[in-house]
Amino acid sequence: MNSICRAIAILGITTVLSGSASFAQAQTVPSSLVTLSAADLLHQGQAKTKQGDYQGAIVAYTQAIQANPKNTEAYLGRGLAHHDLGDINRAASDFEQALQLEPRNPQALYNRGEVRSDMGDVPGAIKDLSQAIQVNPNYAEAYNTRAIVYAMTGNSQQAMAGFDQALKLKPNYADAYYNRGKARTALGDAKGAIADFNQAIKLNPALAEAYGNRGILYAQTGNKPAALADLRQAAQLFQKQGDRESYQQTLEFIQQVQQK
Repeated sequence: MNSICRAIAILGITTVLSGSASFAQAQTVPSSLVTLSAADLLHQGQAKTKQGDYQGAIVAYTQAIQANPKNTEAYLGRGLAHHDLGDINRAASDFEQALQLEPRNPQALYNRGEVRSDMGDVPGAIKDLSQAIQVNPNYAEAYNTRAIVYAMTGNSQQAMAGFDQALKLKPNYADAYYNRGKARTALGDAKGAIADFNQAIKLNPALAEAYGNRGILYAQTGNKPAALADLRQAAQLFQKQGDRESYQQTLEFIQQVQQK
């Protein structure tokens, strides 16, 4: 969850988990780590997470927890590492443990809400994200993610209000612009959606999904050259990022536009 997959396929809504994480299950830990302090091990786990070594991070976070069972940050860090490896259940367990230690920890509430959304527990996700906002009213990511959940359930009014609030708190939030663009697309506001995708791309030129969705809107509104240019850029980015599924899907969109 250090940056959970920005979108699932070209038409997906993006979301980014924030905070650190962890999971409370026994792990095999090399004896060379035993002499390190809990703080050192926590930092080691964070460093390995930044390097993309999630398995190594889990080992370090686990040893940090063994050294200090009340280390909330280690549970959070390990939960994020588990999530990045696709182990949602272990991630959820770590966030639960973090909340046992600190019931009002906004990052733990946010991350558990994110996992609950992944699991299809919409009421639980909204409850956790709302509590995270209550604890930290300036939590732009929580507004963004809760708005995504609202959008998924067809609650467009609350979704738009959430994206607006996220952008008010964090004006350079590319993902929130992208997500609001998706919401505006669903509402039939092509002009507003294109404006949001423009801003998302300006802030994050590597956001392939924004190019893809803007390209589809250009195609739907009759601007074939702009549509093909955007879809080709999206395809290049997806290929570069190793997202084969979205790359293939984008190629299919390109073919459809070319045939019109």
